[in-house]
Amino acid sequence: MPIAATHPATKRLIQIINRANFGRYATNRFIGQVAQLLSQPTDAGDAVATYWLGMLHWDGWGIPQNRTQALVLLRAAAESGHRTAQFNLGVAHDNGYEVVKTRYEAFRYFSQAARGGCKEAMHCVGSMYYHGQGTAQNYARARHWYRKSAKLGYVEAMCDLARCYQRGVGGRRNHHRALFWFRRAVDAGNARAMTWLGLEYAQEPTENWEQAHYWLEQAAERRQAHAMYLLGVWAESGWTGAENLADALFWFKMAADQGHAKAALCWAELQGEQF
Repeated sequence: MPIAATHPATKRLIQIINRANFGRYATNRFIGQVAQLLSQPTDAGDAVATYWLGMLHWDGWGIPQNRTQALVLLRAAAESGHRTAQFNLGVAHDNGYEVVKTRYEAFRYFSQAARGGCKEAMHCVGSMYYHGQGTAQNYARARHWYRKSAKLGYVEAMCDLARCYQRGVGGRRNHHRALFWFRRAVDAGNARAMTWLGLEYAQEPTENWEQAHYWLEQAAERRQAHAMYLLGVWAESGWTGAENLADALFWFKMAADQGHAKAALCWAELQGEQF
């Protein structure tokens, strides 16, 4: 759970920030005053006030931008257990935003935020375990954190968890769990999941080619290059009928135009180019 504001003024000040942020005030003229007022609860050790004052310094909203001071405040909030401050520091270290880029520190802050219940951080921890960034590669731990994040409704984690089930990464392959989480991600609007859902329908034990083609086309309409590539492979190989080289050329070209390297190679080979 998020840390509750401990200073009586903090809650009202944050309401003013949120109203300005979402346009409920015509101007942001109050934010500079809010920044001054946040100093009192910050000095009193209120982690919520410290976080918000740090973010105002980071963005230069209502006060001169000072990212050095912002980092001081965000670290103080993070040390007090503010999970969003921890997550933002993880993002900063992961990308080298105003700090030395170090995946070790990113993993440390993401882990703190994840243990505090931040679903975005849980996904980041899972991805760092998956790729072995900032920590030793561990697919089982990756699947564990993807699952925790997905259960809290984080869409990218749903898709990545489903991919683990689809490929048997970090545990056994599970066709039904893969379908379940891909569908959840698709229902939440994730176009990437449409590609993998289509591919999963082409696998046993379901092997529903109509659904497979439908979801690949849905993904392709949303400019998913890998779905276009798979439709090209389908047309060239004649998965469910005769080969259709005209369709294959079309889909390979569409995917290649989006930077898909394999599709570009397939398109060139069908054009008769030699390598």
